[in-house]
Amino acid sequence: MTVIAAVAVAVGLAAASALLVVSLRGGLIAGLDDAAESRAADAVSALERGDMASAVSSAGGDSSLVQVLGPDGHVLASSAALAGLPPLVQVPAPPGSAFPSEVRVGKRGFRTHVTAAPTVGGVPSTVLVMTPLTDVEEAVVQLGVRMLLGAPVLLALICVAVWVLVGYTLHTVDQLRGQVAQLSAGGLDRRVDVPIAHDEVRELAMTMNGLLDRLQRSAQAQRRFVADAAHELRSPLAALRVRLEVNERGADPDRWQQAAPVMLQDTERLGRLVDDLLALARLDESPRLHRAEPVDLDEIVFAEVARLRTTTTVTLDTRGVSAGLVHGDPDLLSRVVRNVLSNAVRHAAGVVRVSVAAVDRQVEFTVADDGPGIPVTERERVFERFHRLDEARARDGGGSGLGLAIVRDAVRAHGGAVSIQDACPGALVTIWLPQEPDGQEL
Repeated sequence: MTVIAAVAVAVGLAAASALLVVSLRGGLIAGLDDAAESRAADAVSALERGDMASAVSSAGGDSSLVQVLGPDGHVLASSAALAGLPPLVQVPAPPGSAFPSEVRVGKRGFRTHVTAAPTVGGVPSTVLVMTPLTDVEEAVVQLGVRMLLGAPVLLALICVAVWVLVGYTLHTVDQLRGQVAQLSAGGLDRRVDVPIAHDEVRELAMTMNGLLDRLQRSAQAQRRFVADAAHELRSPLAALRVRLEVNERGADPDRWQQAAPVMLQDTERLGRLVDDLLALARLDESPRLHRAEPVDLDEIVFAEVARLRTTTTVTLDTRGVSAGLVHGDPDLLSRVVRNVLSNAVRHAAGVVRVSVAAVDRQVEFTVADDGPGIPVTERERVFERFHRLDEARARDGGGSGLGLAIVRDAVRAHGGAVSIQDACPGALVTIWLPQEPDGQEL
């Protein structure tokens, strides 16, 4: 960083110095040209009066030199310093024209200004005014020397400043790196120090702390998830083991036949729980859909309703189901419909109303039961994993508390939304899914 800054500043100083020198010289030359033009006007006025001596003489601090040329270019009169010298500029000047240029006489440089003049002795003449460049050259040289002496000092100061500032910044970043390197999976409660200065390094430290907050919450949620999963798996496994041990001790075939249906229910519950855990794991690993195709949501609803009618006495009202074409994973959408319907049937008193309708380029899927409903304070928490209402725990020991969590994650993976309201009585679950473009009404 210091080398890059040094090169950039050196190039900038060189360009600025060259521009300053050129600007200074140009400004001084412009002043000389103005002075020469004024001196030429004075000489022309003197010639009009017939005063040749005043035209070529220098008065006061005027350092300009004058030559008066005839029409054939020979010298008619000149300043004392130019006595005996031939014409310095061999350019005839049209009336009213000026030709400023630079010439050298010996080691001295001059700025020349040529102006047409009135007739002298009956012939036209030309006035040549020369102003020395000594002051200009001295000023330019002095400026160049000062810049050559000052630029390295300024460059060195800038390099030191850049070195110190970048070093301080990198030291702060290195401290942050060291603090992050000392963190471990079990020490996510620690945070990096936030610098006082309100700069990008402070923003980096705050971003790191925000990342650590999210990692800590994720780790805590993962530990809770593992603990809850172990707890849910332990109960059916323990019950199944007890029944197997009891029946194994007594070799009564009738006892095995009586225990088989109960053990089969336990294994089915274990299978459902494992399937739910795998589904959540896949959704956590990749929130995006791996498989998406046009799906008739109404056909899935009718299929799940037909399956439930064989296992429950609750009335399933599907009169509100109409065509609904969505774009998504048919297996995942089937799980969503199955979980919502199973949850409604489990808590319904006698009737579950189901509807599917296309509304504003979305497919709206609703399930309403006539059960006790869900309190307002619990309507978001029921989507958490392994969260079950106390009433649900008392009524049904087969639920794992993962059904609605899968519903929420799966619906979000499809770009939809889910909410719970009152059904008066009961609970109303509404799911919105993006409509398949080919299924939109024309």
